[in-house]
Amino acid sequence: MGIDIGIEMVDVLGRPLATDAEVTLELEDPSGVHPGTVHTNQKIIMSAPAPGTSRLTVTVKHPDYATQRVTVRIGSLPYYWDNPGCELVMTPTSAELKIVMGRVRQAPITATPFGGKTKGDQPGVFYQGGVGREPKQYAALGGFLTLSTPVRTLEDAVPPGGGAPSVLAGAAADGWDRFNFTKPDTPVVLSRSGGFIWLEYGSVTGARVTEPRFLIAVWAPALTDAVDGLDYVVFYSPSTATSDYPRASFPFRTNYPYTVFPANTMRQPYVDLAYRYLIINAVLAHASVASKKPPVIVMPIFPAVPDGKDSAKQMWQPFNSQEGVHRLLLEVTQFLHCFGYERGSTFSRWQGATAPEGNLPQVTMPPSFSSQNRPRPKIRHVTLAGFSSGISGLFPVIANAGLVSTMSYPPALFAADAGAFADLWREIWDLDFELNEKATGIQRAKLEKTLIDWRAGGRDRRLRMHHSGYTTGNARPAKLFPAFAALPKTVSAPPSAGAAWAEEWRDTAGHWSLAFYSTAYLQATTRPRDVQPLIPLVTDPPARRDAAVHPFTGAIAFGHAAKLRLV
Repeated sequence: MGIDIGIEMVDVLGRPLATDAEVTLELEDPSGVHPGTVHTNQKIIMSAPAPGTSRLTVTVKHPDYATQRVTVRIGSLPYYWDNPGCELVMTPTSAELKIVMGRVRQAPITATPFGGKTKGDQPGVFYQGGVGREPKQYAALGGFLTLSTPVRTLEDAVPPGGGAPSVLAGAAADGWDRFNFTKPDTPVVLSRSGGFIWLEYGSVTGARVTEPRFLIAVWAPALTDAVDGLDYVVFYSPSTATSDYPRASFPFRTNYPYTVFPANTMRQPYVDLAYRYLIINAVLAHASVASKKPPVIVMPIFPAVPDGKDSAKQMWQPFNSQEGVHRLLLEVTQFLHCFGYERGSTFSRWQGATAPEGNLPQVTMPPSFSSQNRPRPKIRHVTLAGFSSGISGLFPVIANAGLVSTMSYPPALFAADAGAFADLWREIWDLDFELNEKATGIQRAKLEKTLIDWRAGGRDRRLRMHHSGYTTGNARPAKLFPAFAALPKTVSAPPSAGAAWAEEWRDTAGHWSLAFYSTAYLQATTRPRDVQPLIPLVTDPPARRDAAVHPFTGAIAFGHAAKLRLV
C-alpha cells in the first residue's frame, strides 16, 4: 500500500509563504511523465501515487523567491531526493516534504565586450573562458586566484624586557620591522583555499521590478573538518557615493550593479569594489586564510544614491539593522547549503563556472541523491567589520534592532529575529573607521560610548580597533578616546623616532584592543617584493604616500583581528 505525500513551502525562517506559489508536480511511471500545476501557499496533500510510480519532481516558482526544484525517487523505500535544501520526513502513513524558499541566487554573468569597451547597464558580471573544456571564470580575477601570494600578518609578541603582548616592535626600525609579524610569510593560493562567488539578494526573480535586489560578494573557505555551524564576517566597505560610481535611485534597477562606468571601458565599478578589497589590493581573503581559522566573508555592495537627504536615508538599508543583517546571513547560508558547500567541497562550480549567462538558467550539475536529511548549518559567530566610511553602515546596526524602513523593506522579506542575532554577534572590527564627524554625522564621543556599551552588553563580545594618522590627524589615543583611556588596560608604547610613533592598548582579559599608528610609522624606505599587503613607501609622492597608510592600516587590522577571532 502506498503512502500519501505532503508538500509544504516555507521561507528560511520556517514560515509559510504569504502568497501563492506556482507549484508544478511531475509524476513518472511506466506510461510516461504526468505533470500538473497548482497555485497555492498551503500545504499540498498528494494521495499515494499509483503502483509503479518511480519519481516525483516538484518545481516551486514565486515572485519573491528563487525557484526551487527537487526530485524524489519514490519507487521503493527509503526515498531519495536531490536537493539538500529540502527535508523529507517519513512516517508509517505519509512522507512530509518541506521545500525551503530562499531569496538569494547566483549572480548572472555575461561575456566581455568585443574590443574591450562598452557602456551602460550590463546583464551580469563579465566572464572569460568557457571555450572547449576551459571553465568560465569572472574576468577581472584573472590569475589572482591561482597566484601564490606571500601574506604578512601582525603577530603578538612579548617585548624583550617583558610586559604585555603587542604587535609593536619599535619606531627606530624601518617599515615592517616596526611590527611583530608572522615569520616566514604565509603563501596563500586562493583557488586551493576556498571559493569566491557573486550572489544577488532580495527581489531576484525579476518579477518585482519596483523592489530592490543587491549584489553580494562571498568568499567561503574550504571546510576541512566537520562543523556544526558557520562563522561569518560581514565587511562594510567605504561609501560608493563618489565620482567613481554611477548614482542609482531606489529600487536600484539602473546604474547598478553591473553597469560599466565610465563609458567606453569594461570597468564595472561595483563589481571591482569587492575584488579590490577581498582579493587584489587589501587581500582580506588571503589574510583570512593565513589566520588558520577563516570565516565566510560576506560583503554587501551598496549603490551610490543620488544627493539629498531623502536619498541618503536609503544608504546601507537593510544592512544597517540587526534584523536586516541576520536575514541576509540566513539567506546566504541557505544558498550555500543548497549549492553544496560542505566539508570536501571542490569549488569547481564557483568563480562563475556555473553562473547563469544573461537570462539563461545556471549550469546544472549531475544530481546527488540522498536518503538522509542534511540540515542547514547554524550561524555560529558573527563579526561586523568596517573600513573607513564603512562606519556609516556598520555603526547604526548597534542601535537599530529593527529595519529602518519597513515600507521599502518589508520585514517578511528582509528581516529575521534581532534578539537571536544579538547572541550571535560576537565581534566588531574597527578597521580605521572614518572619524570626521562632519563627513559621517557620528560624534566621536557617541562612537566611543556606544562601542564600550556594546562590548559590555553581550555574551563574551570582542572589539578590535586600529587607527592610522590618516583618520586621527596623528593625535594620541588618549586625546581622541578618553573613555577607553580610563578603562583598565595594558599599554605598549615603544619610544618614538621623530614623527614615527605607535601605541597599543589591551584589556587584560583580551576582550578589546586598540592600536594607533602615526602616519610616519606606517611608511617604509624599502619593502619586500610581492609581500602583501603593500606597506607605503616614503619615496612615493606625498599625497599618495599619506593616503596609502589608510588602506594599509585596514588590511593589517583585518589580518590581526582574524587571528584573534573567537571560534
